[in-house]
Amino acid sequence: MPLNEKQIKILQVINAGNISGDSIAQALGTSMQMLRYYLDTMAEDGYLKAAKVFDNKTREFLIVRAYLTEEGKAALDRIGSDQTSNQVDETTQISLEADVNKSPPEEITAILKSLDVLKEFVDKLPDGRRELAIVYLEDLQAEIKTVYRRKPQRIKAYFLAVLSVILPIVQQLNNAADFLECTKFLSSKLNIPVKLPSL
Repeated sequence: MPLNEKQIKILQVINAGNISGDSIAQALGTSMQMLRYYLDTMAEDGYLKAAKVFDNKTREFLIVRAYLTEEGKAALDRIGSDQTSNQVDETTQISLEADVNKSPPEEITAILKSLDVLKEFVDKLPDGRRELAIVYLEDLQAEIKTVYRRKPQRIKAYFLAVLSVILPIVQQLNNAADFLECTKFLSSKLNIPVKLPSL
């Protein structure tokens, strides 16, 4: 799975000698919650390994050490050439490998614009939900913008993850009806059925 900018930065930070969860989070200027999400995803993809311990006080897993696998080191080595060779205009090549396959460029542009609208709602969420929703939404945007990275299962996972953060409190949102309309549009264009609440 190709890496996004945040994941590349994480590999670079760990490669530079920051191996504890605290030092990685500090170097990235991010929270431990977001860092754990990224490290878990990257560990699943084989780029790194992370050792954790359970903290009985906070009831959370703490990252005590993270290190790059051979695949992670190789990914860092080839990042420069990959970014150059794979730089493609997001509106010129279209393939979501689903029912949106062969979509015209203007349709992908419409999807990206709708994701920008969705971000306006995300930005107004309460702190705890906003931070997590932003992570999922940015991953979703990156997945769709970059032609060679488009994986239907990832697009679906990120889209549903964003909704799982927002839908429980949708009735508290200003312009909740607009949010639901935006979600319906994206659900249709991405071919991802979702059950939406009525207001």
